[in-house]
Order: sequence, then C-alpha cells, then structure tokens
Amino acid sequence: MPVQGANNSETVAFTEEEKRAALAAVLRSPAFSRSEQLRSFLAFICEMEMAGRGSELTEYMIGVEALGRREDFSPTEDSSVRTRAHELRQRLQKFYSTERPDVRLRIELPKGSYAPRYFPPTPVAVESPAEGGAEHGFLKRVIERIPVRACVGGFLLGAVVAGTAILLLRDRPAGSSLDSTVREVWAPLIRKGGEVLICMATPLHLLVAPPMAGSPTMGLPKFPAPPEAYPFFRRFRPLAPNATLEMQLVQKAVNVSDVQGLALVVSTLQSLGVRFRILPESNFPLSAMSKGSAILFGAPWFSRAASGLLQGTPWATAVDPEGKEVVSASHAPQGPAGSSAKRSIRREYREVFGLITVLPSNKHADEGHTIVIFSGLTPVGSHGAAAFFTSGESMRKLHKRLTEEGRRSLPRSYQIVVRCRANEDTQLVFQDYETHEVLAR
Repeated sequence: MPVQGANNSETVAFTEEEKRAALAAVLRSPAFSRSEQLRSFLAFICEMEMAGRGSELTEYMIGVEALGRREDFSPTEDSSVRTRAHELRQRLQKFYSTERPDVRLRIELPKGSYAPRYFPPTPVAVESPAEGGAEHGFLKRVIERIPVRACVGGFLLGAVVAGTAILLLRDRPAGSSLDSTVREVWAPLIRKGGEVLICMATPLHLLVAPPMAGSPTMGLPKFPAPPEAYPFFRRFRPLAPNATLEMQLVQKAVNVSDVQGLALVVSTLQSLGVRFRILPESNFPLSAMSKGSAILFGAPWFSRAASGLLQGTPWATAVDPEGKEVVSASHAPQGPAGSSAKRSIRREYREVFGLITVLPSNKHADEGHTIVIFSGLTPVGSHGAAAFFTSGESMRKLHKRLTEEGRRSLPRSYQIVVRCRANEDTQLVFQDYETHEVLAR
C-alpha cells in the first residue's frame, strides 16, 4: 500500500529489509551511542511495527518492555515514556540533518503516536561533519556495508570486523577523554604496568563448505554434509549442481557480539595508554593468564578458562537441565536464586544477562594482577557486560551503590550482573544494572 511522505508526496511501501537497514544505521550512530534507553525505545517500536503490531503500541507497553519499568508502572504518574519520545524525535532529526543526510530511508516518530513511519530522505543543505576523522569514517563505512541479518551467529564475520577495528584503533593516541570513575575501576588492571592480555573464547563449530585441498584446518575430522545442508547452503552461496559439501570442526572464529565488546575494551585501554595483546583462548591457556593482568571474553560452555575461574563464585551462567534454557544462577546467600533469559514470539533471545567478574589473576591477591571476565547467557550478555564496565554513567551508579553500603574503596574482587536487551537480530540495544556481589575487600 502506498504511504505518504513528510512532504505529502506519495511513495511506494518499503520492504522489511530496507526498514531494518534504516534502523541499524541509526542504532550504530554516534548520536545514539550514549543513550541506551533511546536505542531500546527505537528498536522496540520498530520491531513491533515490522511485525505488524504497530497499532498495539502503548505508553505502558513501551515503559515495561523497552525502558525496563516494573509491571506496576503507571503512565499517569511517570512521564518517562513521553519524555523519551520527545528526545527520540529530536535525536532522529539531528541524526538525519547532520550525520546522515544521504540515507535512503528515514525513520520518523509522528507526534501523538508511538508507531514509527518510514520516508525517503528530504534534501538538506547541511554537510555531514567529519565524525572522529578519516579512520572513524572508514570503519563506519565498512560496518554499514554489512547486512544486519549477516550478524546473526556471525562467527567468521566477527573475526573480519575485529581485525579491521584493531588495525584502525592501534595507532590511536592515548590520553583521550575517559570518565574518572572508569579510570578508577580499570586501575587494578594496569597497576603493575606491563601488557594486558585479552583472550577471546573461540566456540567450536562445524564449517560447511565444498572440499578444499588447501583448507586451513587440514588434519581435523571431516564429515559428509547431510542432504538438508545443500538447499540452505545454496540460499546464500553458489554451488554447482553435482558438487558435494563436507563439514569440518573449526575453532578459529569469534562471535560478532564479543567483537563489539572487544572494541569497547580496546578503546578504553587505548585511552588509558595501556599496551595489550589479543589472542584466541585456544592459544593461551588459563595458566598463562595468571602471570599478569588479563581480560577474558567467554561463557563457560565456550571457554575452559571461564568455566574454571567462575567455579565457586556467587554468580555463574549455566544451562537449566529441565527447561533447557540458559540461566544466570546465584549461589549467594541473599539475592534471587537465578534469572532466565526471555525469548520473543519468534523464539529469539530478547532479554539476557551479562556477568562481569573481577578476580585476582592468581592466588596471591596482594601481587596486584587482575583478571576481568566478561561472560553472559549469550554473546549479547558478554557485549552488555563490556558496555557496562566501560560506561562512565553505569560505573558511577555502581560506585554510588557501593558507597551506600559503607564501602570507601572499590573491592578487590566482585561480580556484577547486567540485564541486557537485544533486538530481533540479536544485537545489544540496552544494558542496565541488575545486582552485584562483593567477593573480597
């Protein structure tokens, strides 16, 4: 059905793919990078509209589902949804007038409605400023050419994006702006100086491809691909009619959400002027991590090191044997017993939990080395954990909570559970504090 543009000119209807690309461009933008609630708000209403449920959007639904308000939320007493809607309209207008006046599709939130509408761009005379210099612009163009759907699962793509991001960030000058609370929280990692090791869990998976004599994983077991794999393979890749497919065990790739968390960590370390190395965990065992300060990305089912380090901690991630769902389980004497991930109608994980664990990197806590583990119920949880730990706003809130508990300084080891919301494409749109546990003063 034709739709009316902002200038009342008639245009054709837009496809879901075009709408998703427009949403992804906004969520990645600097204008929205520091406003998790606006990102969550926009992602939620756009997902509802694309699901054909835009007419169901209400102030109460947005408050509870997108902004994380409690179920007893009252729109008549709490104007936060209306306030965020006003901010969202202004932020969208700024994005399209300054950052991306050249987009193919604009998202607008009409006054008096919570259902978004989509329009072709209106020509503007304002030139887009050079956000962050040439390097930032190049990385932005690289990421924007990646279809959002390609990020689902996204193991091999993660490795490519990681390489590009690190190359561009490697020569970034130290001393750039960093929140003082973030500096305080990260101080234990750099107290002894030296190099910080960043280890990335590499999930074991099956690579499906035609037989290749020069395969980089020669020597590992190979299996014939089942008949069901052929039509799925041809949906995305060319395959000759009589060609065969084989499956091979691979452990050399990283999930896209972990890469997004890695980019936040790298940016923070660069701002602190700290040297670092990034290695797959398969090349760097737990025993090597205990010799200095380290950062580990990985859930226990993907990472032997995370599994070992989280044993005996108050909080850990696990699989519920009855419901077969991932849960954040607490062994602490107080606090909730556990928190399960929440799925959408389409069964994608929409609300998960991230876990930050800060521990001495060896048995002698007074030696000054620290290990930080970013884990989660899904890779989105790990991304949310890293986003929380690198956010000045989030860490100031945590510092305030610790002060109210009577703690004058940051504990030597502790855990933070972070509630994370993902969109339909399993990308993080919102993260917030859930609870914490002090392990040692």
